[in-house]
Amino acid sequence: MKLQQTEYFPLGVLICVYMFTLLKFFDQSTSKSQIVSNQLLVIPTILIYTLDILAITIVGTYLSARCKKIFSIPIQIACMLYFTLICLICAFDEENSNEMQLFANQYYFIVYYLRQKSYYDDTLSINGENPNKSISGKVLANMLARSLTHWVIIFAGCFVIGAFFAICITLQIIEIKKIKKMKKGNQSNEKYILLQNTHVKKSKIMENAYFQMIVVLLNLVTFIIMLSNDTNLSRMISPPHWNFYKSHFKPRFSKDYAAAVQQYRGHNPLDDGYDWIDQRVVPEYPTVYAPKEMVCSYNPSLNYCQNLPIHQRKAESDEKRPDVVVIIIESFTPGPTMLDNNVVESQDSIVDGPLYKALYLPNLRKISQSGVSFSALSSNGLPTVYGWHSLLTGEIPYSNSMNMVQSIYNDVDDFPSYFNQQNYHTLYISPSKFKFDGKHNWVFRGRELVQRDPSNLKQMPLWFNQIFNYFPTQSQAEELNVEQFNYKTWVPDRITAAQFIKHFKEAKKQEKPVLGVWATVDTHMPFSGQDDLKYYEEFKFGKGVDSLQNDKFDRYATCAKYADHYIGQVTEYLQQNYNNTILVVLGDHGAREILLGNEQVDKNDINSTFYDDSCNHKPFSNDQLFTTTGTINYLGDNTKYQELFKDLTNKVIKTPVDHQDMIRTIYDLIGNQTASSRNGRNLIEVGRNISANQQLRQHWSLRSTMLHSELATEREVFRFHSLGAEGEVFNGIYPTCVTGEVRKDISKSQYGQFRQYQKLIDYLQRNNKQFSYKFRNSTCLYPQLCAFPVNKKALNKNAPLLYVFVLIFVGLGIGTVIEVVKYVCSKIKQQIKKHKEEKNKHSIQRAQLINE
Repeated sequence: MKLQQTEYFPLGVLICVYMFTLLKFFDQSTSKSQIVSNQLLVIPTILIYTLDILAITIVGTYLSARCKKIFSIPIQIACMLYFTLICLICAFDEENSNEMQLFANQYYFIVYYLRQKSYYDDTLSINGENPNKSISGKVLANMLARSLTHWVIIFAGCFVIGAFFAICITLQIIEIKKIKKMKKGNQSNEKYILLQNTHVKKSKIMENAYFQMIVVLLNLVTFIIMLSNDTNLSRMISPPHWNFYKSHFKPRFSKDYAAAVQQYRGHNPLDDGYDWIDQRVVPEYPTVYAPKEMVCSYNPSLNYCQNLPIHQRKAESDEKRPDVVVIIIESFTPGPTMLDNNVVESQDSIVDGPLYKALYLPNLRKISQSGVSFSALSSNGLPTVYGWHSLLTGEIPYSNSMNMVQSIYNDVDDFPSYFNQQNYHTLYISPSKFKFDGKHNWVFRGRELVQRDPSNLKQMPLWFNQIFNYFPTQSQAEELNVEQFNYKTWVPDRITAAQFIKHFKEAKKQEKPVLGVWATVDTHMPFSGQDDLKYYEEFKFGKGVDSLQNDKFDRYATCAKYADHYIGQVTEYLQQNYNNTILVVLGDHGAREILLGNEQVDKNDINSTFYDDSCNHKPFSNDQLFTTTGTINYLGDNTKYQELFKDLTNKVIKTPVDHQDMIRTIYDLIGNQTASSRNGRNLIEVGRNISANQQLRQHWSLRSTMLHSELATEREVFRFHSLGAEGEVFNGIYPTCVTGEVRKDISKSQYGQFRQYQKLIDYLQRNNKQFSYKFRNSTCLYPQLCAFPVNKKALNKNAPLLYVFVLIFVGLGIGTVIEVVKYVCSKIKQQIKKHKEEKNKHSIQRAQLINE
């Protein structure tokens, strides 16, 4: 049958999704890693896409033909809108895979495009200038400029498809006019529909009915199978819009829950004096640990509880407790070029000397000389919506959705509210608006609710006493002693550093210790800076940041040295005015883009190492994703804290550590032991054990995006694709992409263990079982008895949408079965009727013969 123009719309949709699917399977991400590890899976993916679009076309055509004229047009429009949505989700999925190492899912879509409503009072105490510039538009423009070739291909493809559709619509209009003329001349009273060949009459709709029913049923069965399975294969070959639907379902855990809990606890043994707080046969909070005196308050029947010494905790006075300042550097991956030669060359687990080179990061080098640094520090996720969230809350990124939105009702072991409950005044300085990436319902936690919502939100503890994000007005700039600037996307580090100093000084008037959190921004991609160009001149490498066409490494190095300068300003202010401060400086995640190659490593004048550039292009990713660096320092003269850092000052630990370790170390440093679910270690103890050549305690640490995952042990790092066992394991000495390292492929059994580990964490977090704020009850100390908190399961706000999808597909299934039965019955009825007619005919003929 000849293909007519009105059938072209579904065909155009297929061309569109084929283009984006091929880009996803054969293109590389901005980190130069493969998006999909097994490219042969493109075949079943395209087949499923074809089946799905064909099935939708058949159902839409059938419904349109069977309905009255008044309902026919809305059905046709609905089908076309649905096809358009499929194309948009497919394009969105490919681009996020390329840029963010994420797959399209409902939560990511809501955060950036539909926006989340504010649950808390998010008014700020200081309002500045309104730059009247679209942040989303600026980010989009930078994204286009950064990957010009990639976007030329996409826009060219979209233009061709758009032109194709325009021609189809024009031909359709011409065809409709012809039909109207024919109807006026009483030449035809036939009904035509958009999704059907215009020369096929309504009576022909059931032509090839068996084939059509098989396609619809096969698609329905495939959809149900993919929806009910959370295997890597099903996630990889499912069309993005199917994964979009799937994200509405809460995760389930298999009958191996007890084995998974045992595996988690077995790979993360606790320090002396601690135990797992939930000792029930089926623990509801299996990852929460606490001092034994607190554990016995919930589990008095444990053997060691009877002999547990009862002692009264003595709280340190607020005057002696140190301030804590956490500086979060945006997209911070210094790379071998910016690190001290001794750190790069040495294969030892701990190295004497500073971490950074004075040429690139002089102030961070100075900070590392008086503290303990970590060259193999990793975030637990990326981009900021994962890395930032995981750092502050302790949650590990979900493997198929977004914590920033999905976990909004969860109790989390966050450090802002922890410090608030320890009678700290908490302060946060941000360079970006909070609603841009969904932070607003976290940083404003504990404030008055803006609107009515479930009661468990009202019980959330306060995160920050003061929150600041503003572009300064002229008078505010004078007060900060800074010059104004031409507003760009975010507030630059020069301004936020001055804001931090001002508001930290004001916070100290509270006469209690202060937790100050300052997030920088200038090292954010595309590494063009947020300040006026003149402020980068003294820090410029190469041609600096005046054009995105300049060398990427030079742009990044310029922005990094600029940020380093203002970090130095803040540190110097604290040193001179409030030196009883624990200073933590770390990156929120890696730079995500490959910044270095052999030519940059050669600049180090290192003869004993060679950078393996091929490492960047393998499915297991590279050092630009999770890997960052960090330092913990004590600035003051309190002998208690000086003693803790004494043996580790001016040393670099090169074994794998992560953000959870950093926060756990801060918890221990301020001396208030309490229940926690953060899977971290005290890094001071880790450093001492390495220095003494003692065996490190076994430890598993998980980092993930939807594309790439890392599981680090106390000595090794396993990097692999999140959707397949492709990957390698190597000694976790940073930098990792150097020759001479022992590498081997990970086995499928190892990969299976990692996935089981990840599934348990996903399950606990999605069901609000990782932590409860009630475990912070300081009165729950043995012999005082306490009951386990009743789990407030995470609410599924999207349940109505889920029910709609279920009803639609159940209805389609039932309708298809009914139509099949009706069709078969009609055929049987026709055969019976035909048989009777033939029988009657034979009887008549026989009677006629007899009469003759």
